[in-house]
Amino acid sequence: MYLESLRVFLEAAKVPVVKPQPKTFLGISRQPHYENVLSNIYAFFFDVNEEHGFGDLFISCLKELLQEAEEETYSAFYNCEELSPETEWTTDKGGRIDILLKNETHAIIIENKVYHYLNNDLNDYWNSVKVPDENKRGVVLSRRPVPLSKKSRFVNITHEVLMRKVMGQSGNYIPSANDKYLTFLKDFYQNIINISSSIMQSSDFAFYFSHQEEINNVTAFNQRVRAHVFSEIEKAASLLDPKYKLSLSGKRSDRLRYYVSDSNRQLMITVVADHRLFNHNKPKMFLVVEMQGKLLENKEIFKTVQFNNEERAANVLRDDFWTNADKYWAHFAGATLYPNKDEFANLGEYIVKELTDQRLLDIYEKLNNFLSEKKKVRANG
Repeated sequence: MYLESLRVFLEAAKVPVVKPQPKTFLGISRQPHYENVLSNIYAFFFDVNEEHGFGDLFISCLKELLQEAEEETYSAFYNCEELSPETEWTTDKGGRIDILLKNETHAIIIENKVYHYLNNDLNDYWNSVKVPDENKRGVVLSRRPVPLSKKSRFVNITHEVLMRKVMGQSGNYIPSANDKYLTFLKDFYQNIINISSSIMQSSDFAFYFSHQEEINNVTAFNQRVRAHVFSEIEKAASLLDPKYKLSLSGKRSDRLRYYVSDSNRQLMITVVADHRLFNHNKPKMFLVVEMQGKLLENKEIFKTVQFNNEERAANVLRDDFWTNADKYWAHFAGATLYPNKDEFANLGEYIVKELTDQRLLDIYEKLNNFLSEKKKVRANG
């Protein structure tokens, strides 16, 4: 009854698909939302003389948005001469204007907000910039819309609105733009989209709270499946013949288990059970005879190990063992498994059978005996 109710729920429910956000350079560097980093990038693109080649793209888009906010069809302010950007501009009261676009007669004051609350002294910012009031504009550039008082001389524009305007008008600038900075611009735009939008929407949470019990049951069942899989993988170690002298290791990993040689601890059989094993289309796992550490310092010695025709015919010996430059690990032999539903149920026995049938245990045993003999020779001097 329990499984039947889960089946009915999964077949009937339209479960929301939460898509991951595309990665950006700022995201990879873990600085996607740092206000001073974003301010420096904006200042670079606001500078019409910088090497990006986009000229007045950013400043003209900002002016358009300001004019729209003022609901004016024309203003002499927007025909002002070139404005030069400065960041962290000090105010009369010791505050910091994030970005100041200014010439001798005009200025645009930009307070850049991402996640922080707006508690800045905007009047101080306004009064510190010594140009006539009619020649100044103030902008709170924010991640989300910010309510400003009717008396405020600042208007609110979101990062996303500004960048969508920029990208929408970038076409005419692309022929003269530097290709490198076109790539940077696209990446910066994606970063703004990422920080401006939630990974999950309110409709996703509506679905969750409407079906919380079923979702929790599905989650618990998924955990039971994974617990069964790794329990079976661990059981396989105990099912192996004691003659192989292997011990289970790697219980802390959520994707690997090791059957480690008792006498040569850097020789092991590795069971890889990552996300690919839980792929409903074609579950896949890997069995590997692996070497680590000092065993890789002189691989040539293993060319003297003799394998019979059956072991070679199994087609599990890895040619790339000899060329792999990694000094920490290398696969000497390996096989890919595609267990079906019945084999999942008895995965431990299935693993032991495959290790045997695909000659991986034989290959491991020969390597283990080879290494043990070499130890004896060294010990006897």
